[in-house]
Amino acid sequence: MFSSSLAELITENKPLAPFCWLKIGGNARFFAAPSTLDQLCQLCTEATQAGLPIRVIGGGSNLLVRAAGVDGLVLHLTGELAEVKTQGNTLSAGGGAPLHDAVSQAAAAGLAGLEEFAGIPGSVGGAVVSNSGVTNDDIGSRVKRVHVVHRSGEPAVMERDQLQFGFRRSNLEDLILAEVEMDLSSGDSAELTRRLQATWIGKRATQPPTDARVAQAFIEPSGSSIADLLDAAGMRTAAEGEVAMSSQFPGYLMVNENADAEQVLALTSRIMRAVEVQSGIQLQPQLKIW
Repeated sequence: MFSSSLAELITENKPLAPFCWLKIGGNARFFAAPSTLDQLCQLCTEATQAGLPIRVIGGGSNLLVRAAGVDGLVLHLTGELAEVKTQGNTLSAGGGAPLHDAVSQAAAAGLAGLEEFAGIPGSVGGAVVSNSGVTNDDIGSRVKRVHVVHRSGEPAVMERDQLQFGFRRSNLEDLILAEVEMDLSSGDSAELTRRLQATWIGKRATQPPTDARVAQAFIEPSGSSIADLLDAAGMRTAAEGEVAMSSQFPGYLMVNENADAEQVLALTSRIMRAVEVQSGIQLQPQLKIW
């Protein structure tokens, strides 16, 4: 199905659970970890010609893979597609770069504007495509240019005036982000590092340990507290099989070794219905379902 030049890149029936924070999910029919733009373009071209759907897996912090897995090609960006570089006031990051790498390298280089995103998990590509945000701010406001690859394998560059960012969304969702360029401002490295650390400590205090099998189930609704909504609906500690809401960290799912994706979906659906009945507010799921 794939040409001989890609044979060494392709793995069949690759387990996806290790790439997800919840450690749940089936296999990818085909899996590849391209390290260059040329590899990424060729993989997309051949997958599309073969009629295979293409997905990109990043940090896996908000991903739920069903037991049936993915009948297509799953890409995990590595190498130059996961590098972070700075030049002047511009930070360039591959779509596969961990967001915390971009945040820390910006601070170390004396570039201000990303330190408030410390503690947000996932990849740079995932953060930009979903326009990750903090109070009254979002990462999309820093982006000046993106290098993308269409599912057909054609690379393209999109300038700021071609980009659209909204609340937890962008017009990049059907594209594969190879590289992001951000405009930042000059700052004092030591002060930026201090602010980064303070932000990270503050966020860690409201989130479960990073080694736990957890994921944030819902997007915090504007003007409402997820904790208050769950309490009012009697869902603060709701459970389904081997899956339960964290009593200590409102809105977070915690799973045991024998949990499965269907239990997660059943629990989140039940909570969403209960909250809407009690408050009229429709919770938006944070998890992406494959």
